[in-house]
Amino acid sequence: MGEPVTPLKVEDDAAERQPLSIEYFKKVRHDVTFSERRFDVNTLPDDMRRVYGHLEEKFGEEYGLLFIFTMRTAVELHRAWNMTLLTNTVLQQIKDRFNMRMTWNLGVLRLVFRVEDGGYELHRKVPYDYDSEFQDIYHRIAMALIDGQINVHEALIYQREAKQGMHTAKSGLFIRNFPGRLILYPGQAATCAVIFFNGEWIDAGIAAVCGLAAGLVEFALSRVGGQATVLLDIFVGIVTGIIGGLFFRWSPAGEDCMLDPENVAACKAAPCLSSIYLGTLYWFFYGTAFVIGILEIISGELATGVTRFVGVTVKTFVLSLGAGL
Repeated sequence: MGEPVTPLKVEDDAAERQPLSIEYFKKVRHDVTFSERRFDVNTLPDDMRRVYGHLEEKFGEEYGLLFIFTMRTAVELHRAWNMTLLTNTVLQQIKDRFNMRMTWNLGVLRLVFRVEDGGYELHRKVPYDYDSEFQDIYHRIAMALIDGQINVHEALIYQREAKQGMHTAKSGLFIRNFPGRLILYPGQAATCAVIFFNGEWIDAGIAAVCGLAAGLVEFALSRVGGQATVLLDIFVGIVTGIIGGLFFRWSPAGEDCMLDPENVAACKAAPCLSSIYLGTLYWFFYGTAFVIGILEIISGELATGVTRFVGVTVKTFVLSLGAGL
C-alpha cells in the first residue's frame, strides 16, 4: 500500500484569495490610459514655454505643467465671465492640493500670475466672451485633477480639446459661431418680445427682422475685426431703431397714431416699439454682468465688481442711444 494522498486545500486557498477591488481596477486603468497621452509643451506661447522650462529644470516636469494648467484655468474661466471669487476658489484649491508657490491678481481685463515668490511673472489681457459651457468644462477638469482622477497631462489635453470644441456637440458648434449663429438672433428677439415684453405676434415678426439685421451687423464687424468691433453696440442700436421705426411709420395703425396721438385704438394696434427694441437688444444686454458685478461688490471684490457694473451700464446706455437715434 502506498502513502495516502493528501487532499489539496482548495477551500483554504479560495478563502485566502480576495477579489480585486474596484479601486484596484480604477488605478490600473488610470496608470495605463493616462500615461500614454502627454501634453506637448511646444504648443504653448513663447513666454509660458520659457517659464515652464525654468520651473521644469528646478522642480520637475509636473510642477511646471501644474503652473501652466493653473494659469490656463484662470484665463478661460475669467474669459467666460466667471465670478472672480469662484475663480479664486478654484485656483486656491489647485495651489493647496499640489503645494504650488504661486500667487495671482485677477483684474477686470488684466490677469497677473506670479510663481516662486515673484521670480517669474506673466500678464494676460482677457476680453469677455460669455460661455457657460466653458465655465462648466474647465471647472470639471480642475476638480478631476484635484481629486486625482486624471493627471496633469490629461488635464491640459482636455483643456486644449475643449477649446477646439472636441467635447461639444456638432449642433452646439454650429450655433456657437457664425454663420450658423445667425439663426439664433431672430428666434431670440421674437420670443423675448412676446414673452418678456408683452408684444403681439406682429411685434414678434418685426423683432425677428431686427434680430436678423443685428446678427448680420455683428457678423460683418467680426469679419472686419480689429477696432471695428468697438462700434458693435452703437451700430446694432441704430439698425434696430431704423428698422423698427420704419415698420411703425409705414403701418396703417402707426401712421394714424402719429397723426392723432390721442387715437387710443390706432396706437394700440400699431407695432409696440418698446417690445421690439427690448426683444432685439436683449441679446446684447449684459444682464449676467450686472448680477456678477453686484455679487462681487457684496463679496468684497470691489475693483472688479464696480468696474464691471459701470462698464455694462455704459454699454447698455450706448445700445439705448443707438436705438433712440
